[in-house]
Amino acid sequence: MARIRSRIETPRAVAIMVAVLVGGSVLGLRALGWLERLELVAYDHQARLAALGPEQDPRVALVEVGEADIRALGTWPIPDGKLAQVIDQVMGRYRARAFGVDIYRDIPVSPGSEELDAVLDRTPRVVFPLKYGDKTTKGVAPPPRLAGTQQVGFNNMVMDRDGMVRRGLLYMDDDAGGVGVAFAFTLAVFYLGDQGIVPGPDPEAEGQVRVGHASFPRVEPQTGSYVDVDAEGYQYLLDCRGQARGFPSASLRDVLEGRAEPSLFRDRIVILGITADSVPDLLHSACSAGATSGVVPGAVLHAHMASQVLRYALGEGSPLRVLGEWPEGALIAAFALFGAMAGLWTRSTWRFVLFCGGVLLALWLGAFAAIAADWWLPAVPAAAGCLVSVTAMTAYLSSRDQAERAELMQLFSSHVTKQVAEEIWRQRVEYLEGGRPRPQRVTATILFVDMKNYTSRAEKMDPGELMQFLDAYLQALSKNVLDAGGMVEDYFGDGVMACFGVPMRSLDEEGVRKDAQSAVHCALEMERSVQRLNVQWAAHGLSTIGIRVGICTGPVVVGSMGSRERLKYSVVGDAVVTAQRLESLDDSGAHDFETRPCRILISPQTREYLGESAVTHVLGEFRLKGKSEPMLVHEVLGRAVV
Repeated sequence: MARIRSRIETPRAVAIMVAVLVGGSVLGLRALGWLERLELVAYDHQARLAALGPEQDPRVALVEVGEADIRALGTWPIPDGKLAQVIDQVMGRYRARAFGVDIYRDIPVSPGSEELDAVLDRTPRVVFPLKYGDKTTKGVAPPPRLAGTQQVGFNNMVMDRDGMVRRGLLYMDDDAGGVGVAFAFTLAVFYLGDQGIVPGPDPEAEGQVRVGHASFPRVEPQTGSYVDVDAEGYQYLLDCRGQARGFPSASLRDVLEGRAEPSLFRDRIVILGITADSVPDLLHSACSAGATSGVVPGAVLHAHMASQVLRYALGEGSPLRVLGEWPEGALIAAFALFGAMAGLWTRSTWRFVLFCGGVLLALWLGAFAAIAADWWLPAVPAAAGCLVSVTAMTAYLSSRDQAERAELMQLFSSHVTKQVAEEIWRQRVEYLEGGRPRPQRVTATILFVDMKNYTSRAEKMDPGELMQFLDAYLQALSKNVLDAGGMVEDYFGDGVMACFGVPMRSLDEEGVRKDAQSAVHCALEMERSVQRLNVQWAAHGLSTIGIRVGICTGPVVVGSMGSRERLKYSVVGDAVVTAQRLESLDDSGAHDFETRPCRILISPQTREYLGESAVTHVLGEFRLKGKSEPMLVHEVLGRAVV
């Protein structure tokens, strides 16, 4: 079970689980519509940037009815006679290809109604609007003279939940059960008719309308970031090309008085619309500067829609497309997995910030390039999945690292210096496995030290005095070990086991040689410490002590043993046993502890590595306990004189 749990808790497995959870959560939030607003705002900015440029569409122009025009007329609405004059000017003198009047005229406005009817009879490419009613508003009929003709188009707009216009209409069901054609689309069809282009069903895409080079994908309830959107009628996605640059225009008064430049309208679609503040006809457009508050006149939006149809039909662009639900879901899931896997690398703050900034920039540029290429990609949910995944993984690994670091520091706090423990943590990939020290076979030097006649001394001392005595003694020896770069592996009563070459293992013979020399020099420093302690104890009337030290160099196995709650770093091997046997060797009184309170015995391997760094002599051959062959034992007498 422990092995299975360890496999499950590997960082890669956790990254996959995080990716699944985050990706599923983002897809769930998206399906609930919680990300729709953010996605649409991001789309607005990208679409506006992709539409920047100096050009204006040369096929569409406007006649604007502003405040000055209304004052010049002296009345409102515009009388039918004046509308007739405008139509004659635009279609006759200025020779426009099609003319749209974005002003309701369901009721005649005298004077000049008969004149208007006559103009409409002889001018077949003039289009007036009607409006279909819904549950909250009533409809508006077209001019009676044009009822039932192709010179009528509905001007209903499709608004998103935030009040923005991001979708256009080609067709929708009328109030009588038939199919109506959009105002802007009717004008575009008139224009394209001169080039032999007519709308019809797309033979390669069932249910779609093709106009010239373009097939118009229909907006469905789940298209792009939309969630259960009202997709009534034949809707398509609007782009922002052309609208940000505006359209050439002239005032109503200039047209009526013949002052407008003829080239402004010749061979173009011309739309008459209201721009006066006193007669508001304003709509929120996602393509306007400051999309959350920007508004444009309705005539401008119709001009933009007509321009968009012309561009697509003439092969100057493609309708906006989306990947579809499943490919978008796969893309979002892929970014969630990418973020989770990146979390294995972004453990430091600077890496995390660099990655998040890079992902946001890359997704922003990618979404911008996609919009420029007429694709709408789910950049916001992809970014959310990636950033949440990398944040979750970074937090998880940071928490795990802190726990493992605390455990490591607790494990080694009494064994090595803080600097060595920090170095082990920095190199944890090499030394740790599953948060615990990785078992390793190394060549190390082991040192055992024990007090001579400790038992008889302890029996005669008060418990409090004994603890103070042992504390001063063990503190001094431990400091000697740590100062020499060794590791205190264990305490046992009055004894200490120290290791040199672990946990920071030596990688070559020179390193092993230095470990052996450090161990011997540490033993000599222990002798000095005992001498100082003896002087202090003698001054207080206490008896002095002697210590025995055994040192052996050889292969050992290092690693952690025990449960996570009671973990212990251990060193085992023949060198450990040999060092302990050397420390406890009975030399039959050959060493005088009164003259020299420390006996240091070393193995032949240690003597070989010691070289000329210390003075030794051969004590003799001894059969150590548990050993089948006798060993030549050396005694250290002191440091070499340089």
